Amino acid sequence: MLLLHGAIGSKSQFDDLIPLLKKKGIMANAINFSGYGGLPIPKGGYTFKVFANDILNYADVNKINKLNLFGYSMGGYAAFYFAKQHPDRVAKIATLNVKFNWDIATTQKEMAMLNANKILEKIPAFATKLITQHGADLWKDVLTATADMMGNLSKDIVLTEEDFKQIGHEVLLCVGDKDTTTTIEETLAIHRQLPKSQLCIFPKTPHPFDKINMEMLVFQLKRFFEDK
Repeated sequence: MLLLHGAIGSKSQFDDLIPLLKKKGIMANAINFSGYGGLPIPKGGYTFKVFANDILNYADVNKINKLNLFGYSMGGYAAFYFAKQHPDRVAKIATLNVKFNWDIATTQKEMAMLNANKILEKIPAFATKLITQHGADLWKDVLTATADMMGNLSKDIVLTEEDFKQIGHEVLLCVGDKDTTTTIEETLAIHRQLPKSQLCIFPKTPHPFDKINMEMLVFQLKRFFEDK
């Protein structure tokens, strides 16, 4: 299973999840998308085409014909984009807390939260975490490039309703009932568009990955990916 991190995150998000999956007999690995985790930001900025190429490169280098994908937040959106571009390289897809509705109002709200100076002032511990993940020279650029990507998503639709209807893979959509970034309603709408999807609502669960109940997540992933 390949684990795909969220926006302004890195593969280190999964440091606790990977050994828990291994204990349940599930071998998993994670990658940093281009421009995250200390990698240089692509010249054209963050795009899902770039992220899909990152996934494809991982599969090709490791000689994996079909990938099981788990994507958190932005990583889940990238998983669906990859499935659209390379359907023959995907086995199953599971996602958690993916934002699908990128209308202008909610997108501007998300972009406003990526102000480096405000983060330094109001939540310095989070700034320290971002510096650790991406490096002191890059973390502010990561925030800016991520905000730009979000702005582009509100202007140009990357995945249409028809795209989701054409994704024929088995999919598990998970969403937290306390998530204020995405909503149960928008996740349910995608669930109804996907031909072979399951919907799972995590109770008492907000958006941040470090607030997720790992035992509950591992249980759902094992159930879904081992189901024949």
